[in-house]
Amino acid sequence: MDRFERKIFKKDDLKFEKSERKSSFFYGENKELSLEKEKRKPEIEKFLDKLLIEAFEKNCSDIHIEPFSDFFRIRYRIDGILLTVEKYDIDYFPPIVSKIKIMCGLDITERRNPQDGRFKIKYREKELDLRVGIIPTYNGEKIVIRILYGESIKKSLEELGFDREYYKNLFNIMKRKNGMILFTGPMGSGKTTSMYAILNELNNEEVNITTIENPVEYSIDGINQIQCRDDIGLTFSAVLKGILRQDVDIIMIGEIRDKETAEIALRASLTGHLVISTLHTNTSSSTIERLINLGAKPYNISAGIKGIQNQRLVRKLCPHCKVVDNEYINKLKILGINENEYKNKIFYTHLGCEKCNFTGYKGRIMIGEFLYINESIVEKIENKVSVRELEKEAILNGMIPLVLNGVNRAIEGITSLDEVIREC
Repeated sequence: MDRFERKIFKKDDLKFEKSERKSSFFYGENKELSLEKEKRKPEIEKFLDKLLIEAFEKNCSDIHIEPFSDFFRIRYRIDGILLTVEKYDIDYFPPIVSKIKIMCGLDITERRNPQDGRFKIKYREKELDLRVGIIPTYNGEKIVIRILYGESIKKSLEELGFDREYYKNLFNIMKRKNGMILFTGPMGSGKTTSMYAILNELNNEEVNITTIENPVEYSIDGINQIQCRDDIGLTFSAVLKGILRQDVDIIMIGEIRDKETAEIALRASLTGHLVISTLHTNTSSSTIERLINLGAKPYNISAGIKGIQNQRLVRKLCPHCKVVDNEYINKLKILGINENEYKNKIFYTHLGCEKCNFTGYKGRIMIGEFLYINESIVEKIENKVSVRELEKEAILNGMIPLVLNGVNRAIEGITSLDEVIREC
């Protein structure tokens, strides 16, 4: 069932004609298209304009264009969930692929290997950066377009959900000259956005901030950003070694992937640098075990790391159609929570209306758990205790587990227990 209020194009409206002129989308010429001003275009460009405008208006993060045997479909990822927009006859698919390749300056004759590209456009006075990934599938080349909204990196930590009272230790660590802050969680949990929010808060002319990313997601004035290229040996560890000789104060590493990067990052955090990075783990406590498995020494971990944030992004309930959740007791049981502690609480669930594309949700918010590395946690790390024992100690020291943080958001009516179950 189509959840959108209107279709982008009917099948019969698609009348693509080959255009010999160079596209104004072409990133290689650094031309940016204003979708509001360009009027005279071939039908295929009009179709793509409509597609992109629809995605921007609905705050879509990714556009999926997927070929099958008789048709291709277009899906938008909105608030972390893929929604089908429309399906079209497969005969219209080849010119779309070619046009998008031209927009990115890619090789239109290459159909057997994956290709990555990017292009920029302006829409309503906003500059948007679009990253394109093309990969061959059984029925043709699948295209995913990621939309990077520049305003998302301008959000403060409080706007992202970092309450200053609960995260007071995080804000105190940010004031230090050395140490490491790690952001953990699965892909799409907002780790990079959280790191950018910290950099925005710390960014001033008195400090030298350098980032190592792959790729550079957003450009920030006043910060030295380096993009890794593994194909030429410009790896995270190689760049990290180099920037340690650049009189740097704050280092952001996109991701700790191997033993060498972990060791150099920890060493940097012990020698007068504030290091911020990410790691793929499911809990704050299991991050320690992950670093040990990578080859890091427990005493370096306990001395270097000052705090670990594990987080998820949950969808916010649509305020126009949310309803009381009468099944909350069973959902609390699924989460492993004693329902007797919440007998007098009211929870809400999703329904769906025109305001939220009939999904019941609109927007997302962060939930998380922050492990502060104090003296008792240091002792546990150096004694190589189990993940479960480390987590118990953290809770005794005031850490609110991720699931409970999500339940608290549900009690506030911000999200639903369904979302907490889905993400946690």
